[in-house]
Amino acid sequence: MSRTAKTFFALSVLVATASIGGVHLLQQQERDTMYAGVIKDEARMAAKRQQKLRELEFEDQARKRAYLESLQGVSNPTGPAPPVKGDVPTSSEGMDFGCKTGMCERP
Repeated sequence: MSRTAKTFFALSVLVATASIGGVHLLQQQERDTMYAGVIKDEARMAAKRQQKLRELEFEDQARKRAYLESLQGVSNPTGPAPPVKGDVPTSSEGMDFGCKTGMCERP
């Protein structure tokens, strides 16, 4: 085999190896980028769930406050009452006022 053929063959192998390696690296970067998107989506969905839980807790606290204020007026309120979605409850059924011992009275 001539020197020119050997050189051409070596360069061909080198170019093929570099091309395969480059494609492999590009695929790895794309895979990492796509996985980072999945992680971001999971974090965004978890934040949405947390926000929804906070909103539900706020609504529950607003209902409890409205119920308790309907039983006993507040002489010096610290601020306006938060809006209550739906009707103000007329009884304490279904409300948890945080009694952990079981010995406290329900309003």
